[in-house]
Amino acid sequence: MNTRDNQAEKEAIRQAILDYYHEGHVTCDPELYEHILHPQWRFMLFDGQGELMVVDRPEYCSWYDPQDADLELTWETEFYSVDVTENIGAVKLRLECQKVKYIDYFHLLKIDGQWWIVHKMSHGTQKSE
Repeated sequence: MNTRDNQAEKEAIRQAILDYYHEGHVTCDPELYEHILHPQWRFMLFDGQGELMVVDRPEYCSWYDPQDADLELTWETEFYSVDVTENIGAVKLRLECQKVKYIDYFHLLKIDGQWWIVHKMSHGTQKSE
């Protein structure tokens, strides 16, 4: 993959994350996640007691309902890094609003021309109000 192709793939990943992952948080719409989270996707995080949790896509999507969307929140996504080698990628980003701040690490695969997040690890911080 040449440098120009690599940059195009990085931009494709950024755009897919903004269009589906970021907007999924803004609108609380789980259907958007189905466009970016691979069906075999897994999310690993520590719960409030420090125990490892592993969440699949159906469970994660069940946490979101468009009727619960708080349109007063301003969500911001900042990409710290996007790395691509052929059809695999890795991303580190910050997703934040007035209530929470997440640092997410994604592993991605390009399958049939589409970038999919296959794995997510995250650290979340609740903000005091």
